[in-house]
Amino acid sequence: MAEALRLKPDREFVDEVIDAGGGDLKKCFQCATCSVACELSHGPSPFPRKEMIWAQWGLKDRLLNDPEVWLCHQCNDCSMRCPRGARPGDVLAALRQKTIEHYSFPSFMGRLVNSARAMPVMLILIPALLLGLAVLGRDAIGEALGLSDPHAAFYAEFFPHWLLIVFFTTLTVLTFLGLITGLVRFWKGMKNADEARGKGTPVQGVVPSVVTAVKDLLTHARFGKCGDQKARKNTHLMAFYGFLALFVVTVWATFDLYLFPVLGIESLYPFDLTHPMKVLANVGGIILVVGTGMAILNRLNAPEDGKHQSTSFDWIFLWLLFLVGVTGFVTEVFRFTVSPETMGTLEYTAYGFYFVHLVLVFGLLVYLPYSKFAHMWYRILAMAYAEHTGRTNGTESVEAVQIQKKAG
Repeated sequence: MAEALRLKPDREFVDEVIDAGGGDLKKCFQCATCSVACELSHGPSPFPRKEMIWAQWGLKDRLLNDPEVWLCHQCNDCSMRCPRGARPGDVLAALRQKTIEHYSFPSFMGRLVNSARAMPVMLILIPALLLGLAVLGRDAIGEALGLSDPHAAFYAEFFPHWLLIVFFTTLTVLTFLGLITGLVRFWKGMKNADEARGKGTPVQGVVPSVVTAVKDLLTHARFGKCGDQKARKNTHLMAFYGFLALFVVTVWATFDLYLFPVLGIESLYPFDLTHPMKVLANVGGIILVVGTGMAILNRLNAPEDGKHQSTSFDWIFLWLLFLVGVTGFVTEVFRFTVSPETMGTLEYTAYGFYFVHLVLVFGLLVYLPYSKFAHMWYRILAMAYAEHTGRTNGTESVEAVQIQKKAG
């Protein structure tokens, strides 16, 4: 006897998915071309076919707890071959956005950060206001905390290093607490959903599953299996490693400035152009700008049959990354070219660009749990859970059949 299935459609969720980029969702008539075309889909119940029907039915709880939504890399092989133009790749991208919004902590931030209407306030006004207040109160704060910069530097006269470190470190720690909360809730959601359906029997330990997922992230191995848009793998890798290089340099500079002298090591900050960390920063910045620039152009110039339904969720993150890299280079040029003889107008112009750069960095880091930057972390977790439950190689389906047989 077939298993009874109780459906609880959420019509509002269907509309939300459509508004988030899955506008052609209802064109799907379940031909399964998408699942056949996908090189990443395995087993007798492959994605994205089942996700498409679940989305049409408005099965919100099932979709927001489905790790297979995250196994898709939106190469759009499925969308380009869909005979109805339903664009399954864009539907799954919309579902990933809704998942991040659903598990965000606090949840309202997930909606605000990615809202085109709220963007001027969230990404410009609030960061500029908070950063401006911190800069205006820098002398009083420094005196109260007994903090000062051990080395004079061009921008440090107006933006003390200790102030920026305290400002961004405090907010970033709070950010990661929110991100971890969201990820824990997501893992529990996937696990509870599987248990309710008699699925999800572990076939591999959590730690080796996480290791496998991280290796995939570092190499984009699964992404490389995509057929029609393999070039996107390179732009993703460039953006990822470019940002990683800049992050490493930032951490090293902080250690060099404040930790190394305590350990008896001479501080070399601010770095000159030949310092290995400065070289790494410049190389990483170039890779970041080129990678994100190519990603933007690819989205703008893709053929109509393979173009992504790019939303504010995509564009905000891409432009933030790109502009962080560009403004970083502009501030560097000012640092090495403005001299005492050219102070005055140029000095304040340099400060202005640096302030814009810091506002953009705020939007990138502090809003991480709510933007597409969180995409990377949720994907790693979902891929680890998929490895843990055997979904990536079809083992999960066998386990589910065995459980059903025992239950029957």
